[in-house]
This record gives sequence, structure tokens and C-alpha cells, in this order.
Amino acid sequence: MEYSFQGYYLCVVDKKEQIIKAAMLLLIENGVQATPMSAIAKAANAGMGTIYNYFPTKEDLINAIYIYIKLDEIKAISAPFTNESVKKHFDHFYRSMVTYMVENPQHFRFMDQFHSSPIITAATRSEGAEAFASYTNVLKRGQEQDIIKDISIEEIMQFINGGLMGFIRWLLATDRPLTPAMLDNQLRIAWDAIKE
Repeated sequence: MEYSFQGYYLCVVDKKEQIIKAAMLLLIENGVQATPMSAIAKAANAGMGTIYNYFPTKEDLINAIYIYIKLDEIKAISAPFTNESVKKHFDHFYRSMVTYMVENPQHFRFMDQFHSSPIITAATRSEGAEAFASYTNVLKRGQEQDIIKDISIEEIMQFINGGLMGFIRWLLATDRPLTPAMLDNQLRIAWDAIKE
């Protein structure tokens, strides 16, 4: 009995993820208005009933994709936050984040397109932010130690993310490979901008 339940659970998870991935690609290529749920069902090889069972509306599906990417991203860039320096944590986090986005261009393109969209609910944004709470705590620790400028953490993150997202956008648009030297340059620029 346990085995059959596990098989059913894996099938459900796989189908949900299949829908999320198919929808992500269609939404990136066609936009929200030109991506009907029927097209998503076809691309995911799923029935309309299955789609609506998981995602009652297209907006629910878009919010689920947002969280899917945020959780996948934090898994890829997480590190145990021990007693290492604030600078090392900063470097690890953003080095991993840029690498993740360059290696997952569809995830980057979805987030680039939808991050500021009103379709993403406040609850979804809050859940996405919670996934990165350990990193924001590192920035706060940096401020307490007078290492990082005394500016709101949200402002600091908007500034850094804006610059690095622009860098990733440039890499993908020009089909340039990410080199260690380029990444070192970007992280040095970002760190120099926020350090006290």
C-alpha cells in the first residue's frame, strides 16, 4: 500500500511540475493574454480538468510558477549560514544567484517578465521573500557591525538585484558566456556600492 501511495504522489507532483514548466515557457514566449489555459493543457499533455484541479485560474498558475522558481533558486544557492564574514555570505549568495539564473534562462526570463507584475499577489511576494530571510538577516548583521550602509534592506536588495539582473539580461541577450572574471567584477561593484 505504501508503494502505491508513493507512486501516486510522484505522479501528482510530476504532473503539477509538468504543467508549471509548460506554462512558464508559453507565458515567456506569448505573454499572459495570448496564452489560454487550453494551450497550457495541450503543451503539458494534461486535460483541462487536471489543470483547473491544480490551478483554478491563470493568475493562480502564474503565482505558483513564481514560487516554484523562488524555491528552486534558494535550494541552488543556499549555504549554511555559520560564523563566516558578512562579505563571504554576500559573495556566496550573489555568485550563486547569478550562476543559477544564467544556467536557468527560462526561470530568469519568467522572473524578469513577472517580478513586478500586479498578477503576483502580496501573499506570493511575501512567501518568496521568506525563502530569502536568512540572507536578509546577513545584511542586517552587516549593518549592525557597521559594514553595510544604513539604508533599508529592501532598498539595498532592489539596488543590487537591479544591477545584477541587468547584467544577466545583457549576457543572455548577447549570448555571452559568464566568465569568473566578469562575475568577480559585478560582485565587486555591488559590494563596493553597499559597504560602509
